[in-house]
Amino acid sequence: MPELPEVETVCEAIKENIKSRDILKFNIFNPNLRWKIDKKINNNISNNHINKIYRRGKYIILSFIHGSLLIHLGMTGVIKLLNNNNNKAGKHDHFDIVFKNGNVLRYNDVRKFGSVHWVEDLKKYFLTKNLGVEPLSKDFNFEYLYKISKQKNVSIKNLIMDQKILTGVGNIYASESLYLSKIRPNKKSNRLTKKNHHELILSIKKVLKKAIKSGGTSLKDFKNIDGTPGYFKQKLLIYGKEYCQCGEKVKNIKINGRASFFCTLCQS
Repeated sequence: MPELPEVETVCEAIKENIKSRDILKFNIFNPNLRWKIDKKINNNISNNHINKIYRRGKYIILSFIHGSLLIHLGMTGVIKLLNNNNNKAGKHDHFDIVFKNGNVLRYNDVRKFGSVHWVEDLKKYFLTKNLGVEPLSKDFNFEYLYKISKQKNVSIKNLIMDQKILTGVGNIYASESLYLSKIRPNKKSNRLTKKNHHELILSIKKVLKKAIKSGGTSLKDFKNIDGTPGYFKQKLLIYGKEYCQCGEKVKNIKINGRASFFCTLCQS
């Protein structure tokens, strides 16, 4: 599933590559996603102007004067940039955002776990109202993490992947950040030292920034809007690895059903 760096990469690519923010229409080819696409979206964004394009957690947000278009890529969602509206829709294409200058943003999703929604108030909408702090913001700091982790008796990996606490961090980047911090993923959050907290915050921010610069991580399905994959996979230190850089065989345990890679020598 695309995580924060992948979604940020797509957002930036949309901002840089669409030459107009004036929308002509919204075409639906296949409404069947995680939630069925609402036909009323066309009425809300046709002949409308995008004021802002940004990311919140793992969501792409196109902001208008009286509402927002909220897009989640699910597990296999891909947004493609087309130069005209004459491209025939493929088997897994679900909708087009057609701009007045001829540019088209097309959403393709093989497994149909993504979604698109028209939202009048993001602060009240069920998908966005409870999102936690952004990991790259100043709000994600020692005081915030320390207070929450000391109140919880859960694995630290589960805690930093809880979207109500820290939004946008998924399995790959949680594993990488914990490795850099020398913390085992199954260590209880309320047993972390102050040093652990400081190092974990720095590691999360560092890993996410590096991944964004590399265009995200393409393990299977993720591609940027021009069809190119993310290259951070080549820089992964622990996730999916057989051996650690120290030579020790990497352990892979399940935490909350997710593969969790760590080194018994480098992480404690």
